[in-house]
Formats: sequence, C-alpha cells, structure tokens
Amino acid sequence: MSQDQLADLSRLLYSPVTLLLYVSAAIVCLYSLTTRAAVLTRKGRPAGQFLLRVGLALSWTAVAAHVTHEVVRGLAQSRLPLGNMFEFTSLMALAGAVAGLVYLTIVRKRPELVGFVMLGAAVVVSSAMLTYADPGPLMPILDTWWRSFHVSVIVIAAGIFTVGFLFNGLHLLRDTAEQGLADARASARTGGVTAASGSGDSRGGLATLTAEGEVSGRVMPDEDHVGAAGPVEAERGAMRAAISPLRLAVGTFLGTSTVSWVFIATPTTTMREGITRALTVNLTLVAVALIARWFVPFLPQAATLDGLAYRTIALAFFAWTFGVIAGAMWAEQSWGRFWGWDPKETASFLTWIAYAAYLHARATRGTRGRGAAWIGIGAFAVLMFTYYAVNLVFVGLHSYAGLS
Repeated sequence: MSQDQLADLSRLLYSPVTLLLYVSAAIVCLYSLTTRAAVLTRKGRPAGQFLLRVGLALSWTAVAAHVTHEVVRGLAQSRLPLGNMFEFTSLMALAGAVAGLVYLTIVRKRPELVGFVMLGAAVVVSSAMLTYADPGPLMPILDTWWRSFHVSVIVIAAGIFTVGFLFNGLHLLRDTAEQGLADARASARTGGVTAASGSGDSRGGLATLTAEGEVSGRVMPDEDHVGAAGPVEAERGAMRAAISPLRLAVGTFLGTSTVSWVFIATPTTTMREGITRALTVNLTLVAVALIARWFVPFLPQAATLDGLAYRTIALAFFAWTFGVIAGAMWAEQSWGRFWGWDPKETASFLTWIAYAAYLHARATRGTRGRGAAWIGIGAFAVLMFTYYAVNLVFVGLHSYAGLS
C-alpha cells in the first residue's frame, strides 16, 4: 500500500472504527451494571455477568483496533506517532484504556468499572479529533532518540492520570450519594416513617427499610437486596436525589471552562471555531457527568474508589517524574541546558507540584477522602492546562506541538 492509502486506512481505523468500539464497550459494560443482580439468563445465571464478558471482549477489541491505527499511522509517515497534539492525545487515550483495563480486570479484580474507563477513552479519542493533523514529516528538533523516550513516558503518565481523574470524579459522586442516603435514613428514623411510608415516594421506601432494620451503613443496594425491587429502587432514587443534576451540570461546565477557554484564545483559529470547540468539550463532559450520576447507585463504595484513585495517581506520578527528568536530558542535548523555565517546562513542574500535593493530602488525616479528591481534580486541570494552553496559547520552545 502507498503512504496515502495507509494514511486513509489509519483515519478509518481511528474514526469510526476505534471510536465506535470504545462507545459500544462502554454501553455494554455500563448496562451490565444494572442487570448483574436483578436479571437472570435462561440458564439461571446473572445476565450482567454475560454482558460484562461481552463488554470486556469489546473493550479489548477496541484497544486492538486503536493499536492497529497507531501502527498504520506510523507506517504512513515512517516514524513513531508522537509528533503533534492529535498523536499525543490519541496515545494518551490508548495508554489510559490499557492501564485501566489491566488494573481493573487483572490487578484489582473490579471489572464492573471498565465501562467508565471505556467511556473516558471514547471522550479522549473524540477530543483528539479537535486537534487532528494528517500524517506528515517530523520537525528536525523532534527527530531525536530522546523524543521517543521522553514523550512515550509522558503520554503514559498522562493516560494514567486521566484514569485517576475518572476515579476521583466517581468517588466524589458516590460519596455525595452515600451522605445523602445516610441523611435520608436519619430523617426517616426521626419521625417521618409513618407519613413517608404512605406517600409512595423514595423516602417511603427508605423508611420501610429502616423500620425493618434491613439496611445498614453505606452499601451497594444490588448486592444486599437481590429480589427486593421496590426498596432497592427507593435507595437508588435517594442516592441520585442527593446529587443535584443542575448543580452537577453547571459545576462541570464551569470547571471544564477553566481549560477549554484555550480553544477560544488560540491565535491560529477563528473565534467561531474556538467557541464551537470549547462548547463541544464542555457539553460532552456535562453529559458524561450526568451519565455517571445515573449509575452512582451501582458504583463500589466511596472508600474503594478513593483507593483506586490514589494507587493510579501514585503510579502516574512516578512515570511523570521520570518523564520530566528525561525531558531535561533532551533539553540539554537540543538547547545546551537542562532547564530554562520555558512555559512548558514551568507548567510541567507545576503539574508535578499539584500531584505531589494530592499524594501528600491523601496521606494526611483530615484531607484524605473528599478533600484529597478535589485536589486531584484540580491537579488534573493543571495537567490539561499544561497540555492545551502551553501548546496553543503561550509562545515558547515547545510551540511546535500545536494543531498542525
């Protein structure tokens, strides 16, 4: 095949093939969460287990298609696909998907969460299309052995940081839902049992459960109340009601805007293009947040999600540190000094500080849990600022990594 044909094939493999596979895997895995305890197959087995296996198969197929895209794109341009923002973002999605799959299915044995990783991978793959560039030659300054080493380590770290951000976000949602459920139970115990039981609403179901002593602590309804469809639905409703969809949507939109504004400020694009890109990113993340809210009753306990976030970020922090050191080595070879406080170097150091603060907070009594999770969310915003703003807005020695 000619290089043009390989380039066309790589585009086809990326979108729609890889993107649709990630979306399909996310849909099947997330749907399996809702059926794994309540619905049985003809053979009497939980339907969710079968759907989960189908979802995992789709997930690995999506990863295989993504890897094939990277190989074909590399062949089309006779170099590793590590030369611009599209290629970096694509590999970041791949690194996050592989890390999440391996960690959840092999290391932690929590495959039920793979659907959220696939959903995140689909979002990152889609976001890469905003910075798409056709396969092409590499700038001379990038054509060194250090580029492959330094950028590969950084992209792996960024992918795993993305998985950590996902777990931190899910932890905050689940923790809020658990607090809301505990408050609803306490309210039912203090006098609203009779009135609420007759109302037929979600609190009525909670009151009934509390009166019968069948509910204890922060638990996952499906694991403790198989077959009790009414009360379980009441608990799910109470957990979702604890998270205001309006506040979640507005908060997600405003939080995403702290980074997406760079598309509007990018000097090489028009105002209309910039606003379209920013709104696309903001509204996509709002939709993802609302989807996660609906699934919050099916998530593991908040403490479990907190632990998953901590371990993934700790691993990514080690890789990021190694990548920054490798970047200094590359800078010495290219520019004759290890460190020059270029905007990208400064922002990379600030990212390191932000994640070091998260790890410190996570290990400190009083800030671990929700406090540490919010610091982790902020650290991810710093990472995205380092990636997008420094590449697209600020002028520096790393400005070659822009939209083309």
